[in-house]
Amino acid sequence: MFNALLASKKVSKTAIQQVLRHLKASALSKDELREYFEDLLAGKNKSHLAFCTDAEGLMMDAVIGEILVRAGHKKLFGLICQRYKRRMSKKAMARELNEMHPEWCLRTCESRIDVWLQMAEAMLYQPMCEVFEKKPDRFRLHDCAGVA
Repeated sequence: MFNALLASKKVSKTAIQQVLRHLKASALSKDELREYFEDLLAGKNKSHLAFCTDAEGLMMDAVIGEILVRAGHKKLFGLICQRYKRRMSKKAMARELNEMHPEWCLRTCESRIDVWLQMAEAMLYQPMCEVFEKKPDRFRLHDCAGVA
C-alpha cells in the first residue's frame, strides 16, 4: 500500500487519508510512524513492481527461469538480476564489466551491457506476453513486401 503510494506520480488527498486511517488502526505511536516513513522514503522501496501480485511475480520468475536459466543463458540472467533485482544502472554495470576487462574502454563496456540487456529483454518479451495473455504481435515488424 505504501509502496504503491510512493511509486505513483501523483499522490491524492484521498490516498493519503486512506493511508492515515490504516496507520491509526494499526495503533503505532507517532515516533514509530515517523521512523517507518523515514525508512520508507530513504530506501529503494519505490518500485513499479509494488503493483505486482505474488502470483504475477511467480509467473515472471517461471518465464525467466525457463528462458534464461534452463536454456543455459546464466550470464544474461545475471545481467537481468543486476538491472532489475539489484537496481543497478547501466553505467554501474558497465563500470563493473570494465573492471573485469580493463583492456576494453568504458564506452565499449556500456555498449555491450546495453546490447546484452536488449537481447535478454527481447528473449523474454514473447513468453511474458503469452503468460500474461497480451498480444505479442503488436510490436512485431510486419512483412510489407508486395504492398505497393
